[in-house]
Amino acid sequence: MTSLRSYRRSWRAAILVSSVVLLIASSAWATYPGKNGRIAFVATFSGTLQLYTINSDGTDLQQLTNLPPTEFPFWNPDYSPDGKRLVFSHDMSGAPELYVINVDGTGLTQLTNDGTENIFPRWSPDGSHITFSSLFIGDRFFYHHLVSIRADGSERQTITKDLFDDYQVDYTTDGQHLIFGSTRRNLISALWNSKPDGSRKRQFTAPELEAGGPSVSPDGKHLALYSRQNSEFPSSIWVGNVDGTHLKRLTRTNELNAFGPVYSPDGSKIVFNGALPGSGTFNMYVMNADGSGRILILSCPDGGCLFPDWGSKP
Repeated sequence: MTSLRSYRRSWRAAILVSSVVLLIASSAWATYPGKNGRIAFVATFSGTLQLYTINSDGTDLQQLTNLPPTEFPFWNPDYSPDGKRLVFSHDMSGAPELYVINVDGTGLTQLTNDGTENIFPRWSPDGSHITFSSLFIGDRFFYHHLVSIRADGSERQTITKDLFDDYQVDYTTDGQHLIFGSTRRNLISALWNSKPDGSRKRQFTAPELEAGGPSVSPDGKHLALYSRQNSEFPSSIWVGNVDGTHLKRLTRTNELNAFGPVYSPDGSKIVFNGALPGSGTFNMYVMNADGSGRILILSCPDGGCLFPDWGSKP
C-alpha cells in the first residue's frame, strides 16, 4: 500500500523540479464584485514562506503571518467574499490542512484536522462554505477529490469520488456551479462544470488546450485560465466566456511564463505571476482584463511570489 508519508516525500521532492510550476497555476480563483482591495500572495521576503498582502500598485508590502518554516508552497490563499478573511493551506500540523486568518493577521484558526492533505480552498459566493481538494490514498493509487465544509470547518461532505484528480475548484458567481480542473477521461488537464453537489459534470475545454486554474470574473460572464497547449513548460494566460467559448490568448510564452490569473473585484484588471524566459523567479504583474497595459508591480525573491488573490475592500 502506498503510504501517505512516502507520497508526501515524493510530492515535496517534485517541488524542486520545473514541472511543478504547472500545478502552481492552480492559484487562480474567481473574484467577487466590490471595490478593489489588496492582493494576497505567498513569498519568502522574510527568509521563509509566509503570507503577504500588497496594494495593486505594488506599494505597502505587509507580512501577514509568521508561521513555522515549511517547504510546502501550495498555500493558495483565497479572500472571503466580504474581503475580511483569508483561507489557505499549511502543513504546520504535519499534513496540509486549511486555516483562516483575518486580513490584519489576527484570528488564525485551523479548520481541518484529518491528517490527509487539504489544498486549493475556495469560498462559496455567500461565504457559508469552503470547497477544496483532498487527497485519498487507496491500495495502489492516490487521487484528489473535491470536498466541501462549512466556513467553521463543520459538516464535511465529499463532492467527487471518481478515480481521477479533481482540483483548482472555483464557483460561478451565482453559486450555482463549480468549475474545476480534472484528469478525467485520462486527460492531462481540462476544465469541467458541475453542480455544487458534483452532479451534472460536463467537460468544456478541449484536451489540446490543457487548461487549468479557472478564475471567474466578478460579473460572472468571463473566465481566465492558464494553458500549456501540449507543452510541459511554460504556460500562457487566456480569457473567454464562462462556458469556455471564444477563448483569446493574453500572454505569449516567448515573453513570459505566465500563470495564476485572478480578476480584480471591479473586473477591470487581472493579476498574475510571470517569469521571464530562462528565469525561475516568478514576479507579480497586473494587466487590463483585455491583456493590454501590462505592468510589473513586484519583483520577488528566489522562488517568486505565488498564488495571488485579489480581495475586495472590507
